[in-house]
Amino acid sequence: MINVGWYLLLIAVAALFLLGPTSALLSKLGQLLLSAVIGLALLWLFNLALGFVHMHVAVNPFTMLVAGIFQLPGLLLLLVMTRWFV
Repeated sequence: MINVGWYLLLIAVAALFLLGPTSALLSKLGQLLLSAVIGLALLWLFNLALGFVHMHVAVNPFTMLVAGIFQLPGLLLLLVMTRWFV
């Protein structure tokens, strides 16, 4: 079952194709989508490294965007938040 966050990400991708290539909104959504993809790659590598100490950071649209936009500081923030709240 897909949660609400994934539905919002799918709606954003669909909006990229429906709005046309000259829209300013398309540019912003494209940047967010690129950040989400970069965040997914960073989270995958981060979780791979954290697996050696039996830890992980959840992968969802929010964590993907935090990791993609803020990169290493974002990953460290997510790790601190995961350890603090879980």
